[in-house]
Amino acid sequence: MGGETEWKLMREQADLHFQRGNLEQAELFAREAVNEAQASFGMNHGASALSLAKLAFILRLRNKNDEALPVARRAVEVNIRLGGPDHPGTAMALQSEAEILFALRKIGEAETLHRRALAVFQKHYGERSVQTATSLHNVGTMLLAQDKFAEAEPLLRRALAVKRQVLKPGHRSIAHTLNNLILVVEARGNKAEAEKFRREARAFASPAPAK
Repeated sequence: MGGETEWKLMREQADLHFQRGNLEQAELFAREAVNEAQASFGMNHGASALSLAKLAFILRLRNKNDEALPVARRAVEVNIRLGGPDHPGTAMALQSEAEILFALRKIGEAETLHRRALAVFQKHYGERSVQTATSLHNVGTMLLAQDKFAEAEPLLRRALAVKRQVLKPGHRSIAHTLNNLILVVEARGNKAEAEKFRREARAFASPAPAK
């Protein structure tokens, strides 16, 4: 047994252990999936890109960010070779690398990658899309983490507006942006609006009234 069959088996095992919460075993199988993909298909193949992305994600969840970063960067490189720098797959890989950089407190570098991803998603999906809204939120969050409140505010407001348009009412992602926007407007002295957003955010955590 080898090739695609072996690679799929390794991926399935990694996913199974991940779903069970056994991240140590998930990591082992994810590493095997990377090795099998590269041996069977070569580095410049979609299987290799998927396997690298999965391994980087599991390593990040295990707080092995120093190990995750080079894996995530390899995933970006493969996606660029496959689809080019402006492909949505590349943007997703950039987001993953940015999340690891953020965990390593390399916030400026993470912001740069999130901005690159935002440009790709805006080009492919337009302003009114989940991908663009998520990227707006991500860039705004990076600016917030650097205390750049005046720059963060318009991005988070745009993210909130788009999420309200494209997501169902009560979606948790809307609450995430609301919570970050609360921090920004409060830091800028707008206490009344911060409280308004805070009341709205609380509603996401409250159970729906019985009918």
